[in-house]
Amino acid sequence: MPMISPKLACAIFTDVTRDASLPLRPEALLKTKSHHLRCHGHVLVGDVALRLYKHKGPWQYDERDVRRAARDLSAMTVEHNDLVKVVLPGQRWREESSTEDEDARGRANWRGQIAGWMYHEALDKELARDRLYTERSERARIGENGLPGELTWEDFVSVRDGSGSASTIAGTYPLELFTRSDGRWWLPRTYVDLLDRWEALEEKLLERARVCSRCRARGPRWSGWRTPTKTGYVTMCPPCSGAEFAAYTGHLRGVPYGQMRARKLRADDYLCRLCQSSRASVWDHCHGHDLVRGPVCASCNTFEGKGIPELLLRREEVVAHLLECSRCREERALPPRFHAAIAGLHLEADARHTSCPVQPHVRHQGTTTSGHVFDLYCDRHWPKMWKEEVPAAEAHMLVRAFVDRALAAGQPGAGVPGPRAASDTNART
Repeated sequence: MPMISPKLACAIFTDVTRDASLPLRPEALLKTKSHHLRCHGHVLVGDVALRLYKHKGPWQYDERDVRRAARDLSAMTVEHNDLVKVVLPGQRWREESSTEDEDARGRANWRGQIAGWMYHEALDKELARDRLYTERSERARIGENGLPGELTWEDFVSVRDGSGSASTIAGTYPLELFTRSDGRWWLPRTYVDLLDRWEALEEKLLERARVCSRCRARGPRWSGWRTPTKTGYVTMCPPCSGAEFAAYTGHLRGVPYGQMRARKLRADDYLCRLCQSSRASVWDHCHGHDLVRGPVCASCNTFEGKGIPELLLRREEVVAHLLECSRCREERALPPRFHAAIAGLHLEADARHTSCPVQPHVRHQGTTTSGHVFDLYCDRHWPKMWKEEVPAAEAHMLVRAFVDRALAAGQPGAGVPGPRAASDTNART
């Protein structure tokens, strides 16, 4: 079959859909590193799923699929006079969303996505103007223009129009078709039906990708069972992966990374040390000490190397993996990029706005020669913001304490830095 690169696929799709009445954004075909591609192996444009294939490394499309999808979507006619009312959901707070089960989180929901954009931009506008609401319900209140807070449609479109794929759904740009009349939001019926079909197709693909290709067992929704192969990702449950790939036992701890090629040991002979469910693809190593940590799959390698440090430190398996570097264990240390995160977790556990029981939000603002500087704000009392600095020497001690607790517990990552000594507690404003 005629295989083409994502760049050529995007160019072909753009040319074929040049006169389409749908607000298509063909750049969606370039998103070959998206989370959903890893989960189900397709890029969705409208209600069409385009499968990607691996051929000697890079992802590729079947040109016939691209042209067929472009013709089908280009043939759709959007009747701007045939409108349907669109009801957007209200904002959901962190504690409410945390009670959802795994299957409910992250479902395809185009109405929820658009509403989320609105609330995000309303909050950003208030933060930029240093005008913070006393109660969070105020910033979420919908005005007569149908937008939260003091957000205007002009502000909303101006910001979102320049945010590229962050403002697209199913490879389309919904804000181009939105209208407001009689105090309600409206969209063309054809387009609403298209997005509803996209939701159903996304869910169907995700559900299919949960099934082990060997034993047909049903796995987690955001498939931790996906493993890379030369032709793309396949789903294999941990027992099936364990039967096919060897488990890494830590036998290379302390080996310099530069010696791995001479030893001729292949990472893809092993299970990923981090997720324990996918085939490994590379040998991960500590860049500070140049020592091997273990075999990891491409996804976990990216997650560990580029993930948000604060989130990584909450994962026991990640801290365990970082401490596979024998020098880090001996020195009771972690890579420098985690030092500010440990200091931030410490403040999150200890700092409070006066007697408020709610943990504050902690945002790292920068690192100086003297230490790490953070902004803190209370989720219940928005005007109450303050700054704190964790001195470099204290941050170093916090890192050692974090590693000591992790190693002592035998489950690295189980401990989060606790409160400071009373003599070092800063006044809260």
